[in-house]
Amino acid sequence: MSRVKTFPITRLLSTNAPSFKQEGNSLEPAKGLELEKGLEPKKRLELQKSHERLPIDDQVASEEPLEIWLKHPLKQAAKASLLLTTMRSPGDDIALVKGWLHTSGLLDNDADVQRITHTGSGRVKGSTANQVLVTLHPQSHFDIHSLQSQGGSHIEYVNSGCGVCGQRSIDVLLDKIPAQETQSRTKLNAREVFSLAANLRSQQGVFALTGGCHGAGLFILGKAHTHHSELVDVREDIGRHNALDKLIGANLSLLMPEKTPKQGAEITAEKPAEKAPEYGVVISSRISFDIVQKGAMANIGMILAMGAPSSLAIELAQECDICIAGFIGQNRINVYTCDHRIV
Repeated sequence: MSRVKTFPITRLLSTNAPSFKQEGNSLEPAKGLELEKGLEPKKRLELQKSHERLPIDDQVASEEPLEIWLKHPLKQAAKASLLLTTMRSPGDDIALVKGWLHTSGLLDNDADVQRITHTGSGRVKGSTANQVLVTLHPQSHFDIHSLQSQGGSHIEYVNSGCGVCGQRSIDVLLDKIPAQETQSRTKLNAREVFSLAANLRSQQGVFALTGGCHGAGLFILGKAHTHHSELVDVREDIGRHNALDKLIGANLSLLMPEKTPKQGAEITAEKPAEKAPEYGVVISSRISFDIVQKGAMANIGMILAMGAPSSLAIELAQECDICIAGFIGQNRINVYTCDHRIV
């Protein structure tokens, strides 16, 4: 599975436009260059018509279908059924499926899943589709046929640009968000916000090559950890919600620790249970409703983004007490909820 593919293309370069330095497909104006000033609009248009054609090989972010199959060992003669086909960037498929199952609320308990495995590839309209099989625990009460009859379109197809495609009702998603536990609600210094954004960019390898991939990074907000600006993990995908699902799926044990103490551990008055740290995410995209909904499902307390939030994202973040900040640039941060948490 390749995350980057190479295609022969024709690049048009204006011989009169300012030059750019390039890292992969990320373009930045070269230092010291200024646009021509004082030119009439007609003259500017004439200059822009002058260009050079270059045949080159360009690197493009991969997008391929992933089929998610589901089977129950004691139902349908243990025959697998197709749950959905989703479009995503290849890689981290197991984490993607784990994260999606959790954030979509399809399974009430992670113990319902016995294992998730790759089962090879198939063909979808001439294209290769990787296949992942989710095997439920024998005691799981998950009923795929009941879900299909009640939610039909939700479990057929999800494209890489939509995180809530096919849901019958927004209320279905909202009802599945767990009650928010009282957390430390740690504050974050503005310098650390800029550092987190810079760290995410530096670890987006596919974006550096293609300019066509979203990134999501996980960081710790707990008081026991002083280096808040360090990223625990980074995942990439052509879909912003996929990148977040990959991140959540790969780190479920951190984000959703067992509520009961580990075997052999004792909780006494002299030695109370250590409080789990709070986590936040930094993303390269905008903050839409589905991003906040997934964050709430995974007990995320802070969402930082390069882009803008939507109105529904802000309203949901307010309801879930999640701090969201957007438009993180070189010298500004827009804090939309819980502004006291970024100082």
